[in-house]
Amino acid sequence: MEAVKESPAASETKTETMRITVCRSLSGVAEGANDVYAEFEKQIAEFGDAVELKDKGGCQLAQVGCRGYCSRDVLVDIYVPGEERVTYEKVKPETVAKIMKDHVIGGKAVAKSASKKDYYEIVEKQTRVALEWGGRYDPEDFDEYLNICGGFEAMRQAYTMQPQEIIDLVKAAGLRGKGGGGFFTGEKWQKAADNGKNSDELFIVVNGDEGNPASYMDRSIMEGSPHRVVEGLLIAAYAIGATEAIIYTRSDYAIAATRLQKAIDDAREAGFIGENILGTGFNLEVSIHLGMESFINGESTALLSSIEGKRPFPKAQPPHSVDRGLWGNPTSLNNAETYATVPSIVQKGADWYKSMGPANAPGCKTWAISGNIKYNGLMELDMNTTFKDVIEDFCGGISKKKALKVVHAGGVTGGFLPAELADTKTDYESLIETGVIMGQASFAAYDDSACIIDLTRFSIGFNEGETCGKCTPCRIGLTLIKNLLDDIAEGRGKMEYLDKLQSMAEEINVTSLCGLGETAVKAVLTGLKYFRKEYERHIQDQICDAAMCTGLYRYYVKEDDCVACGACIKPCPTGAITGGTRKVAAHIDMDLCINCNACYQACGFLAIL
Repeated sequence: MEAVKESPAASETKTETMRITVCRSLSGVAEGANDVYAEFEKQIAEFGDAVELKDKGGCQLAQVGCRGYCSRDVLVDIYVPGEERVTYEKVKPETVAKIMKDHVIGGKAVAKSASKKDYYEIVEKQTRVALEWGGRYDPEDFDEYLNICGGFEAMRQAYTMQPQEIIDLVKAAGLRGKGGGGFFTGEKWQKAADNGKNSDELFIVVNGDEGNPASYMDRSIMEGSPHRVVEGLLIAAYAIGATEAIIYTRSDYAIAATRLQKAIDDAREAGFIGENILGTGFNLEVSIHLGMESFINGESTALLSSIEGKRPFPKAQPPHSVDRGLWGNPTSLNNAETYATVPSIVQKGADWYKSMGPANAPGCKTWAISGNIKYNGLMELDMNTTFKDVIEDFCGGISKKKALKVVHAGGVTGGFLPAELADTKTDYESLIETGVIMGQASFAAYDDSACIIDLTRFSIGFNEGETCGKCTPCRIGLTLIKNLLDDIAEGRGKMEYLDKLQSMAEEINVTSLCGLGETAVKAVLTGLKYFRKEYERHIQDQICDAAMCTGLYRYYVKEDDCVACGACIKPCPTGAITGGTRKVAAHIDMDLCINCNACYQACGFLAIL
């Protein structure tokens, strides 16, 4: 069977009335979506009596959630009955009037603002399951979820099955948890269900916390398809016989939390939550727990401690949460993307899901993609896809026609792969074999403008700041590693530091209490494995070829290019620059220079190198 593909040019174009949708995900709101939405309201009111608009049956304005094309927000879609959908990107309030006048009223798309053909091609190439309905319905409209997305039909179907049948279906599909660990979901549900028979309470939890600065898959899914997450949760809860369900997310995910709560309230009113759900005799209550903005909260045992009202300290495992979780009771925990995938498996079957991905990792995975590439954002891809496929076929290639240098996979707890390993598949085991991990499924592709030492300093610095401090390897070890990296980046590095970095990283990887601590040093280990020569060049030659380590800068002025404008003198905090006026070229005294880069930024004639 072929994997389902989203076809925006076909599946989303048949509408009976004119419809305008505005992306009001967090990224859209950050780019001014609320102002754009308000301007459309104003324009529709002004044009409401226009004969052309009345002839088209009026115009409906709606908000939608994230579809993944985040780097081009604010996104606006125009649906005209009988015509293909047109997407406008980077819409500002001041461009709304022209879109209304020329397209909505006049019937002619504004080519300058419309997305190009390659955008639709990229979306159509993706394998969308969890993201299937993102950007296609109002995430706060329960009726739209029912009527446009076929909402809760999968749940109705599941509740006619025996609970064990659902677990067996998920096992047969080979669904693996999409939070990075990749545990087989059906096996986890089975253990929770078996343990729940000997317990008064059995909890099921959605992990909607993302602390990785490059990851936002769960947030976008919860914002764009909150009903899908709730529906998947309700199916899973029925399958394992849960007595209570909790959706855990960050307090700064305000839009997601608001929409999830409304989805829960609407589902309860429809009889999908509460007592005797769908006449099965199954009872379940669902609530939301908002945790603080802390990276460690995403670790499963820390998350459960947070729900219990305790400080989010990780705990050694075993016992695992399916054995002893919340308040000592069996607890099944998966992330939001996993639950959003379940309804499709129920409706389309295990064979459909297994038709995607390799045998060891069926299905697809959503990635947050960034770096020196043409298209950034969220993409849901078959796990047979390689990094090279993603960069070249989905992201438009490396920008400015430069060459790929490094793939940073797994975010701050991930590692680096050189260009020659870009053909690595994006499934769990293939990544582990190279020394990186999926983590929270983000990756960045960089050209030679990136410095491995600089990227590693960011990852280690972030992890050092976010460590819970409970175990010594993280609390002390990450600080010691960061200090050595700072020395290398600032010109104080020694060759013996490389062996020290290697040994400390290996020790932290083995002895840390939790999984986050174990993976916090992946950047060091993979950097030394694949890019050791770059470390040596920083130490031996005192040169950062990417010019990212300011401590290794040696500034000088090209006298022939200096126009003696004096622009570089004022921003210099140490008075290191002399000359620069009265036709005398500037000169930089490197004994006084602190490598702040202010003169380089101030020079408009590229005379400072």
